[in-house]
Amino acid sequence: MANILSQDEIDALMGAVDDEEEAGAEAQAAEPSSHAGEERERKVTLYDFRRPNRSFFREQLRIFESIHDGFARQYGAGLAAYLRSMVEIEIVSADQLTYGEYVLSLPSSTSLYIFDLQPLEGRAVMEVNPSLTLSIVDRLFGGAGKEASFTRDLTDIETAVMTRLVQRALSVLAQAWRGVYKIEPTLAAYETKPVMMHLMSNSESVVLITFELKTQYTSGQISLCYPYSSMEPIMPRITQTRLTTRRADASAAEQRWIQDQLGASILPVSAVLGTAELTVRDFLKMRTGDVLPLGRWVHEPVDLLFGGEAKALARPGLKGNYRCVQVESLIPYGGEDESGEAA
Repeated sequence: MANILSQDEIDALMGAVDDEEEAGAEAQAAEPSSHAGEERERKVTLYDFRRPNRSFFREQLRIFESIHDGFARQYGAGLAAYLRSMVEIEIVSADQLTYGEYVLSLPSSTSLYIFDLQPLEGRAVMEVNPSLTLSIVDRLFGGAGKEASFTRDLTDIETAVMTRLVQRALSVLAQAWRGVYKIEPTLAAYETKPVMMHLMSNSESVVLITFELKTQYTSGQISLCYPYSSMEPIMPRITQTRLTTRRADASAAEQRWIQDQLGASILPVSAVLGTAELTVRDFLKMRTGDVLPLGRWVHEPVDLLFGGEAKALARPGLKGNYRCVQVESLIPYGGEDESGEAA
């Protein structure tokens, strides 16, 4: 027969069970605190959904700047020949921002030229400042190209003229990109209201290249906007490209292009028979038949002006029924003709 436990033995066993339950409860209570410590040790990284992790490296932005520095030099020379005026284009910056920020930075009304980047996907944008556009149009239509006192939308004829200039710019842009990737920019659309230009989502990363264009009478900005999604396939090539921005090292292709543009420009030529000075009183008294001495002997050659500057001495005469001049000597830089006489 089994031994019967006394009351003291029963109390001792019950006390041991209570101690084990209390120890288990304390262990369970301690576990959440340790987990809380682990949670505190974890590092949390903030993610900005407006700026997704699709960005250009600083070195890539510098290469973008180098590519478009060549574009600025080539297009500036061609535009100067086309406008027959002093034109200087300089790159200002190459920045990364979102497409939404780019649209907000534009004037409410401007000239936006949207072009394809074949064979790449997507489209890019060239924006020309309104005051600059009106100045260029004024110059092309025979004016001096002075800065407009107010901005307005272009007429259909003015838009067609500016479109031709932009197409020239895209041709030069293709040459500038040739050292990295063969892109064929093709004009696709024209827009004047940035808010109507829905090319990509506002959160899309873009690279913005800004230029400063200066003429004799005005200055303004031109910008190029490339989406990251279009440039992403050629990022390895851009990263591996090493370009120089030294102006003295223009490539042979750039030099030929500049020579072709300058060679096709029109240079006005005029022959000056002589000059005279009159007082205002004599000018007001002048009548038909009056003779004005021009201060030059009959046997002396006349000045031949090219673009308003004396570059040669010539002898006037007739060829058939037309007046003409025969070049006798050239005036080199410095002001003396080939015979050594001062012009």
